[in-house]
Amino acid sequence: MQQEDLIAKVMEPIYHWKYSIKANKRLNAVSSRREFEGALLRIGEGFGCLHPWPELGDPDLEELLMEFRGNDLVSDLARGAFRMAKVDGAAREAGESLIESVKRYIPESHATLPECSMSAVEEAVRRGYDMIKLKGDRLFAGQLKSLEEIARRWPQLSWRIDFNEVLTSEETIGLSQRLSRYLRGRIDFLEDPCPWSREEWGRIRKRSGLNLARDRGSHHLEKDDNILVVKPVRTDIKVEKLEGKTLVVTSNMDHPLGQAFAAHQAGKMRMEGVRLSIGGLQTHGLFEADQFTERLGVAGPTFTAPGGAGLGFDDLLEKLPWKRLS
Repeated sequence: MQQEDLIAKVMEPIYHWKYSIKANKRLNAVSSRREFEGALLRIGEGFGCLHPWPELGDPDLEELLMEFRGNDLVSDLARGAFRMAKVDGAAREAGESLIESVKRYIPESHATLPECSMSAVEEAVRRGYDMIKLKGDRLFAGQLKSLEEIARRWPQLSWRIDFNEVLTSEETIGLSQRLSRYLRGRIDFLEDPCPWSREEWGRIRKRSGLNLARDRGSHHLEKDDNILVVKPVRTDIKVEKLEGKTLVVTSNMDHPLGQAFAAHQAGKMRMEGVRLSIGGLQTHGLFEADQFTERLGVAGPTFTAPGGAGLGFDDLLEKLPWKRLS
């Protein structure tokens, strides 16, 4: 959808409701915050979600809301929230559930663990997860002994490690060389170990023998990127351009409404023939429970539909104290 189309269609009244979600633990290597502010939008019959991560280069929430006030959607997040609201609104007007329409195509999810501890992994295994995603940092090499002990206790598990680009290419290669053969064989991929560069990532792949997955900038498709981590609210990748690539669809670690949109988009892409791996659609378990998270049930590998038309949560959304955005 072109920007001028967005501007033309966003002229209808917009209402918003600001929310705050609180993480149970620190979520990644680039953010020490525990509370995260976002906003739900009501545009016509549809609902969208704005949830910025300024630590990762996003505009802050007020800047995003200003884009809507000015009817000039220039950021990926603003455009994604608008797209979410339009998709949701069309389904609500038709009385259809977006989740139920693709439910059997929604991929299972990995467990996202902010900390790698025996007790946290044991709980993830109890809930049925086969894949664990860890948040890595520059001191991650110091955790390798503990990680190997855990991996040997549950040999059925595979592992993904997301570094949010905090390493250099040399540090990534150095870390890979410290992996035991046993642990190396159980790592599915390293995600964004360092800032992307075609040459440097090619060198890392060759030296480490590990798969690398790209999240930051994944919407700029490169032929050498075989594994892409995609957050649907941030990008609208065309299915026909994805031949030969594997997608890992995740939420934006945002409000449950945003999670539901990510799940719907994942199911839709899979239904259209895109090759999807295990996703990251169960992030509500990282935050303190509320009425919305309770509709998604206990976090586990299988996505639970929240019920209702569109993306769901009908009654909860109607009860919110919406304010006109002006």
